[in-house]
Amino acid sequence: MKHICLIYFIVLLGNIFHLNAQGPSSALEKSFSKIKVKQGTTDVTLKNDYGKRWKMRVNYPEVTKEKKRLIIALHWAGGGDTYKEFNDCLVLPGLQSQNTIIVSPEGENQLWSTAHNVEKILGIVYNSTKCWNVDPDKIAVMGYSNGGNGSWYLAEHHPELFSAAIPMASAYPIDQKIEIPLYVIHGAKDELFEMAKTRTWVEKTENSGTDLIFAPNRTLSHFQGCAYVDDLKKAGVWLQTLWNEQ
Repeated sequence: MKHICLIYFIVLLGNIFHLNAQGPSSALEKSFSKIKVKQGTTDVTLKNDYGKRWKMRVNYPEVTKEKKRLIIALHWAGGGDTYKEFNDCLVLPGLQSQNTIIVSPEGENQLWSTAHNVEKILGIVYNSTKCWNVDPDKIAVMGYSNGGNGSWYLAEHHPELFSAAIPMASAYPIDQKIEIPLYVIHGAKDELFEMAKTRTWVEKTENSGTDLIFAPNRTLSHFQGCAYVDDLKKAGVWLQTLWNEQ
């Protein structure tokens, strides 16, 4: 167990060091700086310091001098244009709000907890605050299925970067306190992740002190992701209220 903890600490330390080390010469920062800030939806290709390219759909609100809010949306399992479908059918209709940037990166057929995807998300957080005038105290992460588990993971392991998380259709074993508030959405007819099991983990972390809302949908299944728009709208109201009260 000591060896496992040591390995995790080294990986986490490396991620934090890489995040802090991204300066003006960072390839990812250069990619961000080239994104045209304009109202509407834009598809961008970014490059990290190792030459790896990845894609992201950016939904930018009206361009003003006000500090922006940011939601990072993690899609369900899939490659190719899955991130675009997820963004367009669920995330944007459910969360679009004045003064909030929504970004949907591609997961490249990986779990969102892999080192590559975690580094990608850390890079989004860091560079959005530098290049897009994002308020670092108003950044949230949400996701569905694979992305829902990724939201849990980031809330648990990187609470210093996020002010809230919205996991949907997820199955994440957790029995300890998470330091940021969560709004957990789950379908009662989810045939992939049984709601009773998810509810058990939700209750365990809530009993440990997590500030959490569990919002079940009584009619939808796991594979009806695009149908959860109304549920996500309610979560969006919760999130904006949370931010307004800060």
